[in-house]
Amino acid sequence: MKVPFTILTGWLGAGKTTALNRMLSAAGGRRIAVLVNELGRIAIDGRLILGQGGDVLELAGGCVCCKVDTKNDLWDGIADVIARSRPEHVVLETTGIAEPAAILETLAGGPLAAIARDKIEPVGVVAVVDGEAGAPTIDAREEAREQLAIADRVLLSKLDVAPAAAVAAVHARLDAIAPHAERAAFPIDHAGALAMTSWMLERRTLRAPRARAKHAHDHGHGHHHGGQLAAIAFADDGAFVIDAVMKALGELGDRLARAKGWVVSADDGRAVFVEKAGARLAATPGGDATRTELVLIGELDEPAIRRALYACKALRGGQP
Repeated sequence: MKVPFTILTGWLGAGKTTALNRMLSAAGGRRIAVLVNELGRIAIDGRLILGQGGDVLELAGGCVCCKVDTKNDLWDGIADVIARSRPEHVVLETTGIAEPAAILETLAGGPLAAIARDKIEPVGVVAVVDGEAGAPTIDAREEAREQLAIADRVLLSKLDVAPAAAVAAVHARLDAIAPHAERAAFPIDHAGALAMTSWMLERRTLRAPRARAKHAHDHGHGHHHGGQLAAIAFADDGAFVIDAVMKALGELGDRLARAKGWVVSADDGRAVFVEKAGARLAATPGGDATRTELVLIGELDEPAIRRALYACKALRGGQP
């Protein structure tokens, strides 16, 4: 029998990894194989995933919508993880700018997907939408609208921090773009995680992909998507002034769509997790990272970003 296959999608910073962690924590012994696709050469998402009760395979270095047309990493990965772990369900967490319709089209008939076609059955596309910052993102990004158009379920996130007007605006956009998709949110407790997991893994009838506008890809120094978004991987063994890093990132404004990774603090040498997700930019102490590793995604000038970040370096705790 074919293994059920669910795509977890959503714009950059919507909360896909958080939802995935909740699902894995409530798996209840079920074998859930998780494939994580990351945009950028530094594998941040794989280190944020709990990996409880499942088999985690990272596909770093490019968005799935590029890979399905040119490489077979995804399909080889699916076939390999099924052979190794014999899962009950396979979940693919895509990059925030991936187009799930392209994945489904390639699985249905693309020659590169032949290795996986006989092993998996698509049973769901779950799109995570930021309840606080989702409306302007949907308005601005065609990829976000394409994700919703193909989804059969929409998981609303960050409702605990979202103003009523922002949530109402998200629902209005969903009414127009994805009226067919079931909308849901769940309490932030174990019972809620159990209910969310059952809902996410439930078998549904998928919508046929509509005609999609083709977009060009530039695989140059940075990873550019649609001629606009760039993924910048920044890594350094030194220490940085956290406040200065946060100021440099904050000054990018809406041009910075997503940021995530660890920065080693010059104050005490400890790791600080830095994240821009939706409307929020935050620095949280914690983690066991020993070097600074950041992935930044947006309409960015890579040389300027690197100059600004290197300007934030300092001696670690006053020592070389």
